[in-house]
Amino acid sequence: MKSKLLKNALAIGLAVVMSIGVAGCGAGGASVSQPQEKVDAIHILMEAVPDTTYVQEAAEKFTEQTGVKVEIEAVNYQTMHEKIVTEMTAATSSYDVVICDHSWIGEFAEAGWVIPLDNYIESSGFDTSVYLDSVKQMMSCASDPDTTYFIPFCTYTYALLYRTDVFENEEYAAAYKEATGEDFGVPATIEEYVNVAKFLTSYTDTELYGAAMQAQRSDPITMEYTNFLFGNGGDYYDESGNIAINSPEAVQALEYYVDCVNNAAPEGSAGFGFDETLAVFSSGKAAMYIGNYWMIPQLAGTEVEGKVYLTDAPGGHSNNGGWGWGIPSNAKDKDTSWQFIEYIESFEVAKERAIKGGSPTRSDVFSDPDVLAAWPYYQDALTIISNAKALPRMPELPQILEILGRELSEAVAGSKSPQEALDTVAQEMEAMT
Repeated sequence: MKSKLLKNALAIGLAVVMSIGVAGCGAGGASVSQPQEKVDAIHILMEAVPDTTYVQEAAEKFTEQTGVKVEIEAVNYQTMHEKIVTEMTAATSSYDVVICDHSWIGEFAEAGWVIPLDNYIESSGFDTSVYLDSVKQMMSCASDPDTTYFIPFCTYTYALLYRTDVFENEEYAAAYKEATGEDFGVPATIEEYVNVAKFLTSYTDTELYGAAMQAQRSDPITMEYTNFLFGNGGDYYDESGNIAINSPEAVQALEYYVDCVNNAAPEGSAGFGFDETLAVFSSGKAAMYIGNYWMIPQLAGTEVEGKVYLTDAPGGHSNNGGWGWGIPSNAKDKDTSWQFIEYIESFEVAKERAIKGGSPTRSDVFSDPDVLAAWPYYQDALTIISNAKALPRMPELPQILEILGRELSEAVAGSKSPQEALDTVAQEMEAMT
């Protein structure tokens, strides 16, 4: 039976499109009856990550060229959604450009909080064909896929980061063969990943943990578990739109996940977020990390510099994630907002950001000789991103992820079995319809 949740998403999307049409739209969806107020500064809320620093540096040139200042507020991810929604639902927004996580796409677009960008794209000749297909799809609204609400900015696609020196260690290889009868190598499946991680943790008596893990509620644990889910053949919904988060594949994936957190990762990993987990891995205390592909440049100057490479997350379907630029419907000067997006996403600026270690989304940047000379691994990262799977693009997704994070934490803590935890998630997802 087709999910009622998906039907509701389509209905909401149609209502939003109709309401936009009734309002009367000019360039980029701005109302022709409301003259725009010119601004001399634009404000953006972004996550405090390296890519944000690169944007701040590039924005200085934008100010030199246009005279418009760019003021960026960098905060922890956990506070971003509430701050952005508060501004977009007010009479006017303090943010002139919104940076949107892919999990918020459906919510923001279908609520009418951001404008369609197609008129701006057409009038300026902005080329969207350069963006990777998997990224464009991830940044589109499922109920209105033909309308562009967001321009891709960066991806945080997950990958298996692994220590090359560990997997070339003959002592580990011989011991693993003796203990399991299997060859020691970079794991290709979720089961192999957990087995190898547990072996290394036990064999080295926790001197080297098999896995660095981020099981903090809610975003870190949901994003990390989703790699286990996809890699084990599970999903949030099946092909018919039915809830599948408590399928046998999903439950087994959670069993693997709980086992790995509790028996192959450092003590305290149930409370680790991005910063703590990266610190463990970069200090040389872990052999593997299912983390964002762009982390390799951040390992320069650490204990593992030059010792890390990457491949698909175990199971071959990395969890795709990313951010996109949009313009709030209540922004004061949408033309200037678009001018900034067009500038920051130009080839020259995107290339410069990539060479510094940023996360590109343009195919021409990924293939640029200067970028590949700086980061040869981008060639393999491109394949990983192209094969990655995205989360379901629906307005209820933020609430679903909050519920899932809560229940995953219960399972890791042992308060619920994996089956009980995911059954609860499925029941609450059903109640949303």
